[in-house]
Amino acid sequence: MLKAETPYNIIQTLSESEVARLYQMLGVQPTLNSKPKQNKKKPLITDAEATEYLLKKLKRYT
Repeated sequence: MLKAETPYNIIQTLSESEVARLYQMLGVQPTLNSKPKQNKKKPLITDAEATEYLLKKLKRYT
């Protein structure tokens, strides 16, 4: 007997284009519960840390 988890796990491994094609083949509208894209990267250091670092470096040269 096929469990509902099996097709779900298979669909989770497909790329977005493959999932879209699968939905098209099945005649089903894709759900809007897609994963949010995480394009924003966390800054390496804050502005305050950068300013403090630069001030320390400048003090060495004076």
